[in-house]
Amino acid sequence: MRNYVGLGCTFHDPAFAIVDSKGTIVFAEGTERHQQTKRAFQCAPDDMSRLNELLSTYGEAGAEIVFAKSWSSQFESIQPGLLETYDAILANAPGAIDPSFDALLRAMGIDIRSVDSDGARYLANGYRWILGSNRPAIQVAGSNLRYRLREGMPGFQGAIVQRAYNHHLTHAATACYTSPFDEAVCAVIDGLGEGTSNTFYRYRDGRLTLLADSATRRGFGSLGLFYGHLCWACGFDPSRGEEWKVMGLAAYGKLNAQIYELLHSMLEHDTLALAWPADYAEKMSQLLTLRRRPKSSPLEAADLAFTGQQVFGEYFKALLDDLYELGESDNLVLGGGCALNSAWNGRILEETRFSSLHVFSAPADDGNAIGAALLAYHEDHPPTKAPASHQTPYLGSSVSSETLDLAVTLGGLLDALPPGQSVAEFTAGLLAAGKIVGWVQGRAEFGPRALGNRSILADPRDPKMKDWINARVKFREEFRPFAPSILHEHGPEYFQNYQEAPYMERTLVFRPEVRSRVPAVVHVDGTGRLQTVKREHNPRFHALICAFHELTGVPILLNTSFNVMGKPIIHSVEDALAVFFTSGLDALVIDDKVFLKESS
Repeated sequence: MRNYVGLGCTFHDPAFAIVDSKGTIVFAEGTERHQQTKRAFQCAPDDMSRLNELLSTYGEAGAEIVFAKSWSSQFESIQPGLLETYDAILANAPGAIDPSFDALLRAMGIDIRSVDSDGARYLANGYRWILGSNRPAIQVAGSNLRYRLREGMPGFQGAIVQRAYNHHLTHAATACYTSPFDEAVCAVIDGLGEGTSNTFYRYRDGRLTLLADSATRRGFGSLGLFYGHLCWACGFDPSRGEEWKVMGLAAYGKLNAQIYELLHSMLEHDTLALAWPADYAEKMSQLLTLRRRPKSSPLEAADLAFTGQQVFGEYFKALLDDLYELGESDNLVLGGGCALNSAWNGRILEETRFSSLHVFSAPADDGNAIGAALLAYHEDHPPTKAPASHQTPYLGSSVSSETLDLAVTLGGLLDALPPGQSVAEFTAGLLAAGKIVGWVQGRAEFGPRALGNRSILADPRDPKMKDWINARVKFREEFRPFAPSILHEHGPEYFQNYQEAPYMERTLVFRPEVRSRVPAVVHVDGTGRLQTVKREHNPRFHALICAFHELTGVPILLNTSFNVMGKPIIHSVEDALAVFFTSGLDALVIDDKVFLKESS
């Protein structure tokens, strides 16, 4: 009997997952949650302090442990020479560069004869940082787990098996094995994989088959890095994952023909491939001159954000059109960081010929912990068919009931839930009265979106609610929108071309006639990044929205992640209380306990 531990070991967003002996995902969580450090840069996914707890709680006693990494050993081997090459570029010593890397650098838009240009140095510095950070992260991943097991972790056998898989293959495994499809095609599109940023797979009978990647087609061209550069030019920080802000800001802008010409020329499309143009570094120098001024209003970059989002969608569509032309399937599965672009995801079924789309709750590098574990499982148990079922995103930790009891008995907190009234009914009444509620239930969601278990909730009918939460609760920019969580059966009533979106993975257009009912969750362009809620997927959250619907006639709640800007989603009772008492939250609901501030 074997259990399979997946280690998402990219230097940013590391994660840990466990698959049991039957192939079931029993646990998955990003390292940032427990450590409460945004994106957990350079942190080991196998946190030494938690290994015993996680394996004893979610693993099977007596099992051997197989652990798998989300990058292959081949990728590690090319990095030393590249790192030396980038050091030579940044030291302005092109004569010291190994000629064997010249073609690779040119494919990435860096001409060693132009190292003095702003664009070339910006690119070289960025790629040097990525590779220099990623190599030690990959190497250290698993060392804590190996030590614990060799030390003799109670309940687990001493045999340890280590595996490593291609980075894009782990993306594809996460995407496809969590999908409801028996067969599909999969597009993995991200910032940087192993020699490519665009890879395509056939998914059939539970097996993944490589169809193509940009490396074998034409060269290296990255939509993910393109969007990161756009994020930086808009005045945000892609290293902090602020691409979200570009999507939100784009709705305030319009197409700028001059910017469009520049941005569109920064990529070249060929069949199933993207490439940087020969003068990419020069184009980057031009983009750097457009960067929003420090401390200026983000709205100054709205046209840049809108135009960049337009270019992103056009190139993404071109790749998907190529993929459909292969005639493999009408079902599309997306993986990789670019699959977090919910604004584009909501347009895919309208703008391409695919009929169905699946994007899991964690399509980026944290999700690869699941992909690595499942690849290891299927290596030992070759699949004969696809699982074809809804994959719950509620795979993380629960809060401690003991700590919650201590907060009540020793912290002086009073449970405000009246005897005989359900948590859903009472909380719905608070929300309908305009209160802002922190909502903590069951196991945490895996991935960056709050899906009703670690959420801040509010009444979407109040047009002032969006500004109030941004200013007094989340402490973030006023242009940032909030998500509507809607009862699935009411989706067509509120959205044009309604699509089910259980993971809050796509943005759709509200019907014009309903926008005035829920102004707090309608973005300036009339859209909303929705979460569709079904009873069978989340009974408690479904019951809450139903109770709110009965009181107000509105089957929607404003839903945003339970955190403040710059911090991960809360992980513990202590985290929840810290946000509650240092922000404008009116109420905190943890399991069956309700806490109110005196002013509430």
